Amino acid sequence: MVLAGGGYAASAWEIGLITGMAEAGLDLRNADLFVGTSSGSRVALHLASGVPHEEAFERRLSPGPPSAERPPAVDWVELREGLARAKQAGGGPTEILRRYGSLALAAALGRDGSTRREIVAAQLPMETWPEQKVLIVTVNAETGERRAFDRNSGIDLVDAVIATTASFGWPPTLFQGQHYIDGGFYSTDNADLATGFDRVMILALQPGPLGVVSMSLVKLDAAVNILRSGGAQVEVIHPDEDTLAALASAGGVMNPAVSASAARAGRLQGGRIVNERISSFWA
Repeated sequence: MVLAGGGYAASAWEIGLITGMAEAGLDLRNADLFVGTSSGSRVALHLASGVPHEEAFERRLSPGPPSAERPPAVDWVELREGLARAKQAGGGPTEILRRYGSLALAAALGRDGSTRREIVAAQLPMETWPEQKVLIVTVNAETGERRAFDRNSGIDLVDAVIATTASFGWPPTLFQGQHYIDGGFYSTDNADLATGFDRVMILALQPGPLGVVSMSLVKLDAAVNILRSGGAQVEVIHPDEDTLAALASAGGVMNPAVSASAARAGRLQGGRIVNERISSFWA
C-alpha cells in the first residue's frame, strides 16, 4: 500500500476511501508493506495500528479544539521563486534537493520543535513503531538524499513523522547529526520503494490545482513504470469527479477546513469502486 501526501485533503480523502472500501468488503490493512509520505504517513500508521476505520474517519469530521501550534508564516511568492531557482540551477535530484533543504532550513528558523513534537504525538494512533512494515519517507536537508525510515532505523516514530511532514516553515527532525524534511520534496508518493512486491495499490491525489505539490521532483508515472517493469501489478486510485468537486468547494489541500468534505467524498468513492476487479487485485 502506497499512501501519497498532499496536505489535509490527501490524508482525509485516503481515510475516507479506506473506510468506504472496508464497508464494501475490502480491508486494506493486511498489506505486507505501507509506504507513507508526508500526510500519507499518518494514514499508513492508521492502517498498521488496528484502530477501527470509523474512529479515524470521525477524527477527520471533528478536528477538536484549535491547536496551540501557530501555522508557519511563509512568504510563498519568495519561496516559489527560490524553488524555481533551485531547479534552474540544474543537476540531478540530489543536487536540487540539497538546495531545497537549504531553503527549508532557513524557513524553519525560530520554530519550536519541542512544541510540535508534543502535538504530533497526540495526533498519532501509536507512539512506537508497529509490527507491520511501514516506511516513512524523508529527505536529508544537508545531503539531498532520500531516506525511508522504518522500525530498524533507530529513530523514534514521532520524530520520523515530524520529519516527513516538515514542509516549508515547519521544523525538521535532527537525527544522527542531520536534519530531515518532507519526503514529498522528492516525490509525493515514493511508490518506487515498493519495488519487489507483486501487487501495489497507490492512493494519490492528481496533479493540478487540487493535487500534488509542484515542488516534487519525481512524478507518479515514473514510479509506476519502474514497478511495472519489475513485474508488479499496479492499481492507482485517484479522486473521482465527484470527489474532486467536493475538494474544489472546500478550499486548498493545506486548508484544515477541507478535511470533512474530503473524508466524506472519499468514503462514498470507496464504496463505489469496490468491484470484482479491485477485489480480485487485492485478494
